[in-house]
Amino acid sequence: MCKARIVISALVLALIVTACGSETTEPPIATPESEPPVPTATTPPQVEATQPKPTQPPEPTSPPVATEEPVAATAPERDLDIVTLLPFDGIPAIDNPQFFPDLETANMFYNDGELILGVEIDSDARAYSVPLLSSHEIVNDVVGGKPIAVTW
Repeated sequence: MCKARIVISALVLALIVTACGSETTEPPIATPESEPPVPTATTPPQVEATQPKPTQPPEPTSPPVATEEPVAATAPERDLDIVTLLPFDGIPAIDNPQFFPDLETANMFYNDGELILGVEIDSDARAYSVPLLSSHEIVNDVVGGKPIAVTW
């Protein structure tokens, strides 16, 4: 089960990196005032640093006028597909959480700086590990006699 989660996480990460990495942007083209010398085999190419000149925004000639129709109403409709990576209930909730009996035992498993979500109801307190919640996203528990759902 743990290996399946790791594989799914790796696939999701690979898809995100692929999607984000496919966008290319063209570098701005600088227009120097004079033509730079053409580099030859004996002279190394020289790069001239150009600083963009600050520009002042134009003075408004008249106040902006509100449009008659919202922009969303005039946008063309598009047929979009929803892509799901995990099946329904693909991330299992923790329905019966188990807690460490004392602080010394908990310290063997968790770092001092680890983030937690804390809940206290009627003097009954719980601490839920954020890294653990990141792989389950929800814990169903009873705190202070009241059922709660802890989500991340």
